[in-house]
Amino acid sequence: SSGINAEYGDSTPTSPQFKRSNKRAPREMSSKRKVSVIRELKTAKRTTRDPRFDDLSGTFNEGVFEGSYGFIQEIRSEEKTKLQAELKKCKDPRKRDELVRLINKMNTSEKAQQVKTERQKLKSESRKRAMDNVKQGKNPYFAKKSELRKSELKNKFEKLKEEGKVDKYLAKRRKLNLQKDKRSL
Repeated sequence: SSGINAEYGDSTPTSPQFKRSNKRAPREMSSKRKVSVIRELKTAKRTTRDPRFDDLSGTFNEGVFEGSYGFIQEIRSEEKTKLQAELKKCKDPRKRDELVRLINKMNTSEKAQQVKTERQKLKSESRKRAMDNVKQGKNPYFAKKSELRKSELKNKFEKLKEEGKVDKYLAKRRKLNLQKDKRSL
């Protein structure tokens, strides 16, 4: 064959046929192949890791975290005082409402943080007592959640008593309970 396929009207040269010395021998192939226009590039796949769920990042220790990032509380308190100063100067009602909302949000988060730290203190004290019992040769007693809640409530009432706000707190609780009763009926 002359390399041109004239039967079908195609003038492209056909691939050359290589001869074999033996019919059982493998066919000789040319190493000169055309490079395709579309090339597949092998790139290293990037894997994203979320440190919250990855074991390589270690385990989360809340005490260490609070120790490392305790300065954020100070920054928040400074920011709160700035917002309060801005609120006093502000005359625009929309901006005023926004500032009041932000300050209230900061107050609630602050209170929640205080409650959390008090709970942690109670737990650690309970654990210390149990470990002291072990050191003395007694059986350790780990407080139940209900007991911890009772001691937390006791501390709360003692604090309210010092501030003289027990009656106000109880009136508020009664009002909330009445509303719950009305809803259930």
